[in-house]
Amino acid sequence: MAQTTFRILDEVARTGVDLLLREPFYAHLLGSLNKAVVGPGHPVETLGVGMGRDSLTLYVNAAFWDETLTQPQHRYGVLKHELLHLVFRHPFVNEPALEPTLLNVAFDLVVNQYIERELLPEDSLFLDTFGALHLEAGQTWFYYYKKLEELRRSAGGESANGQQGALPQNLPSDAHGLERHKAWRDIRGRSELERAVAETHLKGLLQSACRRTGDRSWGTLPGALREVLSEVTAHPPARLPWQQVLRLFAASASQTRLKNTIRRPSKRYGSTPGLQISRKRRLMAAIDTSGSIDQQELQRFFGEVYHLWRAGAAVEILETDARVQRRYLYRGRAPEIVAGRGGTDFNDALQLANAERPDGLIFFTDGYAEAPRIRPRVPVLWVVAPGGIDAASPTWERLPGRRVKMRL
Repeated sequence: MAQTTFRILDEVARTGVDLLLREPFYAHLLGSLNKAVVGPGHPVETLGVGMGRDSLTLYVNAAFWDETLTQPQHRYGVLKHELLHLVFRHPFVNEPALEPTLLNVAFDLVVNQYIERELLPEDSLFLDTFGALHLEAGQTWFYYYKKLEELRRSAGGESANGQQGALPQNLPSDAHGLERHKAWRDIRGRSELERAVAETHLKGLLQSACRRTGDRSWGTLPGALREVLSEVTAHPPARLPWQQVLRLFAASASQTRLKNTIRRPSKRYGSTPGLQISRKRRLMAAIDTSGSIDQQELQRFFGEVYHLWRAGAAVEILETDARVQRRYLYRGRAPEIVAGRGGTDFNDALQLANAERPDGLIFFTDGYAEAPRIRPRVPVLWVVAPGGIDAASPTWERLPGRRVKMRL
């Protein structure tokens, strides 16, 4: 087996060289992934990305590589196919209420648009595979899933007039290469913390591949992919596990609850975080803009707000020092200039939250101020800057609500 492993890894590396010559971004991403060649009895019976011992790993089943994926162009296309699933973060889409086969078909319809048809095996899925649906290009997996669901519901699994491209009701999960998605089950079955670590690892791989891709090669990528990758590189990884925080934080709010559900998908990723705050799902984020907060800490605060927003919350920003200076809905971007830079007083923001009763208030601060006099009537989470007060400080204990300190 050792000799087979070395040979297959060498052949994968040679395919990587082909990628480097034609599409360097994918070559850099492939080069950064851990790789393992597996044999009979391994859960991965084809080729796919799963959870390794410490990080994401590309598993290559030796029999599949040697007996099925025999053409060099197909090896090229299938590897690119798997890398595109990572770009769109499909292995992390966790929607247990959706029909798995339709979901997997939708994922493939997204990524195969970016691969030349002759580079993929004949049984691969393309938009015109379902010609009766007149599927639009460049859409999210959620769009394709809903279209496929409509076809199955209206035609009982096949088109009313027998048109080519209808989705059979009994389409097996391993048809058209969908077997390669089975490795994702392990990712989705891990704890929320483990998945967060894996997503952070993936983000680092994508950022590294983007940095190593030259401007000329970057410009040859399709615009939709550049947009997705620009989003990845624009924000540093979250320092706090916001999906966990939201679950705990919102559970204490009498007017909110959390559920696994479908919400309007991201136009860029087509994914949903799996957690959604029902009903009001409105949070206030008070950003301490006093003179003791430097620009780096402000960037950290707004970086965490971005991940909070991406986790599914509607966030209203309160820029506050001695009082609330400015308020506005957060839409994914930090302001160029903040209002404030005076002293620090927590009471005005707390009083405003009491008056308007959001589902919760998250207060980003260094904590250097007198303990608040106002007693909050909504759940409060205090997020203290790395250089702020520590848990031994008297002020820390007098901050009403939950408290957490950010890591550097």
